[in-house]
Amino acid sequence: MATSADKRRRRPRRPAIRAALVPALLLATSSCVAAWPSSEPPDDSEDVDHGNHNEEWSDGPASWEEFGHDNRPELCGLPRLTVEEWEAGEYWTGRAGPVIVRNVTEGWAALNNWKKREMLRRYPDAEATMGEGRLVGETGPDDAGKNLQPTTIKEFITKHMYDPLKYFFDRKIAIPRGMLEDCHPFPMPTRAYLADPDAWSRQAPSKKKKVRVVPDRELWRDHLAISIGSDLQGLTFHHHREAWNVVVFGAKRWILWDHDRWKGQNEMQWRLTRDWANNAHATGAEWIRRLYPEPNRTKEIREHGHDCIQHEGEMMFVPHRWMHMVVNIGDTVSVISEVGLGIGEGKKPEDFLFDPDESSDDGERSGDWSEDGPPPGWEGPMWNGKGDPPIWEGEGPPPGWEGWGPPPGWEEQMWEGGPPPGWSEDWSEDESGDWSEDGSED
Repeated sequence: MATSADKRRRRPRRPAIRAALVPALLLATSSCVAAWPSSEPPDDSEDVDHGNHNEEWSDGPASWEEFGHDNRPELCGLPRLTVEEWEAGEYWTGRAGPVIVRNVTEGWAALNNWKKREMLRRYPDAEATMGEGRLVGETGPDDAGKNLQPTTIKEFITKHMYDPLKYFFDRKIAIPRGMLEDCHPFPMPTRAYLADPDAWSRQAPSKKKKVRVVPDRELWRDHLAISIGSDLQGLTFHHHREAWNVVVFGAKRWILWDHDRWKGQNEMQWRLTRDWANNAHATGAEWIRRLYPEPNRTKEIREHGHDCIQHEGEMMFVPHRWMHMVVNIGDTVSVISEVGLGIGEGKKPEDFLFDPDESSDDGERSGDWSEDGPPPGWEGPMWNGKGDPPIWEGEGPPPGWEGWGPPPGWEEQMWEGGPPPGWSEDWSEDESGDWSEDGSED
């Protein structure tokens, strides 16, 4: 029988269509894909200077006349909260849908330290990755492989920032401690984790240490990603876990689409988010220019989504699996956090070697039960965390099972009655019998 480790090593690549719609933050929530104004891509030869040599971010070009609007209710329709209202209402649970929070950066050192010249002086060697947004958008930055290349803040800004085929963003970069501190006080609930990471833990007598009551993948932890992009950049349609995105400098236009509307309907997703007639993945700017004006798309977003402008100092909260895309208006710097992710430890050389196109397989499931439904052989409905879980009858662990905590797609509660039925093969008799404590692998 395949072990959990074996499953992780040979886990199939997600199909291109799902990867384009699922991750990448992708984080996305971030700057990334750009459209060039002419029919030909820019010259990307080494001797062409694509650097940003302006004094300040605000000195760059900004397409306000074409892409800006006044957030009138029939377009945006989102609540615009104070920080106090955000915290009192615990809007990060997602029950109220997306929201915009005002004045989030008040008191942040980033308002000075992330000005263009000051950022170059303080953090020239801070690392990230860059790549062509059209390719990376198909897989997300975590799985882009050779489609990404390492860079630094200084190299990207001074040599590549105005190259529409390059973007600067990575969820796994090792951000300098100073840049993290520049964003204090973090928005809640990230701030609560930083104040007391053990607040979601309890003492486990058999282990003589604290263990998580709530698994890490359900916590807003110390994850932070930085996005730097020029006018008209922005990741095309995608979705992921709950995330917040704070604009420090610049502005963003957001198109958001309710998860309940498109869940499990792949053709509907394709028809709204893609250039269906040409079987192409349009950039954000291209989508707004060419595809959004079509009556069916306009009607769908008006009735089941939001079209909003996010200004400097504001935070956009995107709930779990809401489809969204972003287009920068002017040079834009933002900071992002996503539930379940921890602080980045940096990329390794081997992360840039594999070819994502060679390892994709359109016939594979995504491994995400919340999207695919239970795997073949699964008996009974999804488990709600109460009583005995249903029995998995398939060979080996279910797709996506990592060997610790409930499988993907299960509800948040941990089951404390020993391993669920069907996982006894990997369960050690001398363990405590508390699944939330022990996991199911050595």
